[in-house]
Amino acid sequence: MANIQENFFKGTIKEVSELQFIDAFGFDEGLRTIEVVTQTGEAIEIDVPVNLENESDNTQLEVGNELVIVETIFDGESRYDVQEPYRLDGILLLFFAFIALAAYITGRKGLYSILGLFLSLLIIIKGIIPYILNGGDPLFISILGSIAIASITFYLSHGFKKHTSLALLSTVITLIIAFILSLLATSGTTLFGTGTEEAIALNFGGSAINLKGLLLGAIVIGTLGILDDVTITQMGTVQEIHKANKKLDAKELYKRGIKVGKDHIASIVNTLVLAYAGASFPVLILLASSNRPFWVSLNSEFLAEEVVRTLVGSMTLMIAIPIATYVGAHYYAKSKA
Repeated sequence: MANIQENFFKGTIKEVSELQFIDAFGFDEGLRTIEVVTQTGEAIEIDVPVNLENESDNTQLEVGNELVIVETIFDGESRYDVQEPYRLDGILLLFFAFIALAAYITGRKGLYSILGLFLSLLIIIKGIIPYILNGGDPLFISILGSIAIASITFYLSHGFKKHTSLALLSTVITLIIAFILSLLATSGTTLFGTGTEEAIALNFGGSAINLKGLLLGAIVIGTLGILDDVTITQMGTVQEIHKANKKLDAKELYKRGIKVGKDHIASIVNTLVLAYAGASFPVLILLASSNRPFWVSLNSEFLAEEVVRTLVGSMTLMIAIPIATYVGAHYYAKSKA
């Protein structure tokens, strides 16, 4: 069996040839030969096909541009191809701008939030993903990881305060409900977690990963991202109502707190739906331009997964408001502080 090896490195375009036209199965195609200098100083010539109808293919092949080059070694022979433009410098610049803006506007609290973000990614990359790759249950580790992420980010972002602990308790209760809703929704809509190309690649790659469990875990983790804002805000609202009038009982605190929470629900759900729609925008356009009936497109695994994610996420947020309000109202009604 032939041995195939791939090596990746960054290269800078030193020279670009004139556009050549070649006949490919009766159609004209463009071809440019570029000379790329690697980080080690080695010069490599690469023939790059150019899509004549796509101007972006031409703009990326300019002298001075940086590219990701892949070297494919097959039976001892090397072939070089352009993988894509090198983007990490731009990403890092944007990331540092994000940190600077967060530090300027929110000060130390914003920096603690960014630290929480780093730790959350660390838990996902070093904890959740390796566990799943080793054959572990994706749903179990996603729930456990979500609770760990919530605990770390809540206290780092909002401090070791009573209302932070109450918000965390509300979040954990809501996550358990989110798990139950996800389980019922995926079973009721006959989803198997194969709605994306990445999931299919995992399935055909000989992986023992439970794709349905992976989908459920992704819904739970995705919901956690917005629960922080909902439970902390709602708990803070109940706390301020209590401070304004400490004679209010739990029933009255809940009644006044939920009134504020209803307005919050409307804006948050709209934000969540638009976020999912924006992430799937190219696919939605592709489905809309197809000749299939709308109900067939909506019934597809991919679109059905996105609809279930959106609906379960929105339902979870709605449930989080009364849970956080109830927990806060009963605690502060008994508290004299």
